[in-house]
Amino acid sequence: MVPPLVDYATFCEWAPTSWLIISENVFDPLIYYSHILPVLLALPLAFIIYFNDRKRKQNQLFFLTVLLFSIWTFGDLILWANDSPQTIMFVWSVLILLEPIIYLTAFAFSHNVLYEKPLPLSWLIPFVVLILPIILFTQTSLMIENFNLTNCWREVTEGPLVFYSYFVQLIIALAIVARLVIYLLTTADEGKKRNLSIFTTIAIILFLGIFSFGNIAGSFFENWTIGQYGIFGMPVMVAIIAALITQFNAFKTNIVTSQLLLVALAILTFSIIFLQSLDTVRVVSVITFVLVLILGTLLVRSTKNEIQQKQLAQRLATELAGVNMRLERLDKMKSEFVSIASHQLRSPLTSVRGYISMIIEGSYGEVSPKVKEVLTHVSDASRHMALSIEDYLNVSRIEAGNMKYEIADYDLKKLAEEVVVELLPVAAKKGITLEFKPNIEGSAAVKLDIGKSRQIVQNLIDNALKYTKETGTITVVVRKDLQTKTAYVDVTDHGIGISPENLKTLFQKFERAKNANEINVTGTGLGLYIARTMARGMGGDITVTSPGENKGSTFTFVMPLNGIEAKWA
Repeated sequence: MVPPLVDYATFCEWAPTSWLIISENVFDPLIYYSHILPVLLALPLAFIIYFNDRKRKQNQLFFLTVLLFSIWTFGDLILWANDSPQTIMFVWSVLILLEPIIYLTAFAFSHNVLYEKPLPLSWLIPFVVLILPIILFTQTSLMIENFNLTNCWREVTEGPLVFYSYFVQLIIALAIVARLVIYLLTTADEGKKRNLSIFTTIAIILFLGIFSFGNIAGSFFENWTIGQYGIFGMPVMVAIIAALITQFNAFKTNIVTSQLLLVALAILTFSIIFLQSLDTVRVVSVITFVLVLILGTLLVRSTKNEIQQKQLAQRLATELAGVNMRLERLDKMKSEFVSIASHQLRSPLTSVRGYISMIIEGSYGEVSPKVKEVLTHVSDASRHMALSIEDYLNVSRIEAGNMKYEIADYDLKKLAEEVVVELLPVAAKKGITLEFKPNIEGSAAVKLDIGKSRQIVQNLIDNALKYTKETGTITVVVRKDLQTKTAYVDVTDHGIGISPENLKTLFQKFERAKNANEINVTGTGLGLYIARTMARGMGGDITVTSPGENKGSTFTFVMPLNGIEAKWA
């Protein structure tokens, strides 16, 4: 036994240490190889996964597991390089404490991969209780009894708590296996999700199994050279995770692993240059061959998948271009058909409406009140039909780019009042109050297509009449903003209102509010689309606001004053 007062570093000819891990005490390059290589492979992938989605629990737990393992690896390298017994004993005890924590984070990671939710407290708390003695008695003789001075290998005598730590690690590893078995027996996941969960958990089990072998073998046989191979459990897990990213887009990351794999291959090959012992070279060559085989296969598969996806995308793009051309031809034929059909329908319908009007007025002799009532219904129906035909004609003109505008100076206030006067009888017939409230003095001079603007205001008031119940009120307000040089026609009703979801799509073709059919079933879903298209064609716009269903709505026809051009979002 060396006396306590002896300078151990001098007595054993220990070399001084730089940067905690650089020292001639590390007699075999295999030690640096086994410690640095796994970290260089694991940490970049962990950072990529973590920063791709930092809020995702799986990514956080994978990053934490790799980070703790990297800290452990750095600490273990300190043991090989340091010349201070106090430092060695302290770091040794900390590493024993870190090991079950690494296992617990790996357990939480595997559970989250399997079930996509945090590890339940019913599983977590018992393992925290098992680890608690290791935390409380880390810096006691229960963990490290003394520094072994019978030789100069800078070893410590491990206490019973070390072997208790191995027992806890074994229990956690068995729990991971048990959760995998339970998942396989009770979960109905299929395909990609199931394969991803299974292979990720197997990768974790292999990592912990190889890691445990190195630590436990080192402790039991007091042969820490064997323990070096346990650290290679991390590259095995990294290789499988890289494969899952390539094959299944694991961890919701679109990062291509090819560059990472190439770096790994370069490190593996280059590191052999620095090995001196032939036996060491053989060992490293075997490890390198296995990892190169795994990583090379992944790289080939990744490249093959990229090529196949690119070829598939090109083929689909070609097919889609052909489909688009056919759709364009069909759309053009459809527009032409609608235009021709609408014209052919409108001419006889105009004659029908004219004759019905003459019969009702008595041009062909008196008719009974009953007949008049029936003819009035026929006239109303034909009017609705004529409006629908006009809508289809307008849509075909818009799609063909043939919508023409005859712009002239006109008073928007006067136009709105004229439309209100025309529709007063229709409102009175439904028992609805239609009010015109000009909120301006003088006129609202704008440049517009008078016929189309009249159609727009008619459409907005007509919609309000359709979707307002009896005894309701519709208010038409004309206002202007001299600061922005804009004129507005607001049509406000107290009808069925519009939900926030319907507001987003209301002006699209054939779109109607979900509750529209409750009051009126005759709408085509084209009126608002046509009205807004015409308004924007004149440099204006139509907007809508509604507090919600059954709370009414306000449609606003917007035009720039004095023909000032405006850009509408």
